[in-house]
Amino acid sequence: MRKLALAVLFVALVGSLAMAQSGTITGNTSYIPTTDVMGAHENGGRGCAGCHAPHSGGRGSGGVITGAGSGGTGNMGDTGLWGTDTTYIQNGGTITFDGSYTVNLSGLTWASSPMYKGVATCLSCHDGNVSKGAMMSGIAYEQAWGLLNFASGALRNSGPNGYVQKGGFNNVNNPGLNPYPTTTVTLYGPNPIPTLLGNDEGTPGDYNNDHPVGPLANLGAVAGSWLSNLTVTFSSSSSSTVTNTKVAVAANAGTYYYDFAYTYGLPALNSLAGDGSAIAGNAYVTCTTCHNQHVQNVFKGAPKGAPTGSPAAGLVTTAKIFYMNGPYNPGAPYDPTHEPSTMRFCQQCHFSMSSESYGATNIGTSF
Repeated sequence: MRKLALAVLFVALVGSLAMAQSGTITGNTSYIPTTDVMGAHENGGRGCAGCHAPHSGGRGSGGVITGAGSGGTGNMGDTGLWGTDTTYIQNGGTITFDGSYTVNLSGLTWASSPMYKGVATCLSCHDGNVSKGAMMSGIAYEQAWGLLNFASGALRNSGPNGYVQKGGFNNVNNPGLNPYPTTTVTLYGPNPIPTLLGNDEGTPGDYNNDHPVGPLANLGAVAGSWLSNLTVTFSSSSSSTVTNTKVAVAANAGTYYYDFAYTYGLPALNSLAGDGSAIAGNAYVTCTTCHNQHVQNVFKGAPKGAPTGSPAAGLVTTAKIFYMNGPYNPGAPYDPTHEPSTMRFCQQCHFSMSSESYGATNIGTSF
């Protein structure tokens, strides 16, 4: 009798482990891009030199680092060969995001803070008060070139079960699952998608309608009690000019966060910036947490933070748009048991919005 009880207990344990890791993946996980991966960052034909100046850094294009003097004799571009003038951004001093998240960019250098190379450099083009008209149209590249027309198949995948995203979801093998009209959805609407954050048809210099970045936009602020589901470690690497504090985030086994990472991973969380305090909740967001500025349309490899042996750990290449730092495909063929990768990306930080946070263990990801 005791042996029978032990056997039943063992089966129950195995069953519970299987349930905790039952989320699956659907969609095309071997996505091959059909357009140039650098996309908008070809900079109107200028290529890499639109952001990086291979000779003389920013001084070669007239840039002057704060405090360097009118002759531009400072160290602008000495690290990263950054060729766009960040003076305007740095002289602006403080910027307030989302109404209450204030950051101070004045006096920073590439070596002094992730806020320089992960925010000030990005805004030297994307602020729009100095770069507007220089090389940027101010409208999303994907929209300008018609790449958001998912009906054409540019980013839409045909899932293994025949899922086709139309007026909701539609399983061609089970037509009764589609409660919505089957007309193709027009995503994002007709209005231009702005790319100039500080000059987007509102008041110039207004960042209140932009996602916060900086030390106040930290993991503790959004993860809250879920932070105990994660193990966050910090490591530092130094060269003669730069000190980097890297953040590594892993989901603890047996937690709801682990169920989430099992089918999506934690790519953005593993790109958070560290402040050297080695306090998990202090890891914070920069522009390059959410965006990989060098690859616009395809995410290659398994997302960091995906548990070993999980479906997400086996990903090869997946579709994305907007230079997102992880799978992000609004044309993915989702269904009631697979969330779109677009939703998953945001849930990495905003985990309370995920199905897993409510105990669902059978929800997968659609890529």
